[in-house]
Amino acid sequence: MRRLLLPAAAVALLVAAAVLAVLALAPRSGATAAERVQALAGEMRCPDCQALSVAESRTQAALAIRAEIERQVAAGRTDDQVRDDFVASYGEWILLAPSEPLVWVLPAIALLAGVALLTAWFGVGRRGIPGSPAAPPQVGEADRRRIHEELEALDG
Repeated sequence: MRRLLLPAAAVALLVAAAVLAVLALAPRSGATAAERVQALAGEMRCPDCQALSVAESRTQAALAIRAEIERQVAAGRTDDQVRDDFVASYGEWILLAPSEPLVWVLPAIALLAGVALLTAWFGVGRRGIPGSPAAPPQVGEADRRRIHEELEALDG
């Protein structure tokens, strides 16, 4: 049973990573132009406030970026084309979230790997491997005789 612990943890880790990758890479459903503009504005960083998205900020720069997003969406450009245009103008900094979905999946994979390693480590400690602190030393009859002889020699 315990021999299956590490392979089962590895399989669970791979399944979880696959599910997260599918979720991160899944295409979005069709949205209206206004929803697309709002979503894209929520992904862009306001150049003036920097801690807020363009959707949340009311500065002139944020209003100009929102107007440009609306213009590009109305012109029939895809979300990726709009994002790429702003990244070309402002750099990757303009995006509030990393554009690579793998950046979001890696911490989850690292967390699951850590849980699997801890599970395996605690499982090994309970098995009682000779020489580990969890396993009591094995004392045979020969060891008992030698201890008895040494104690008598010390007393003598």
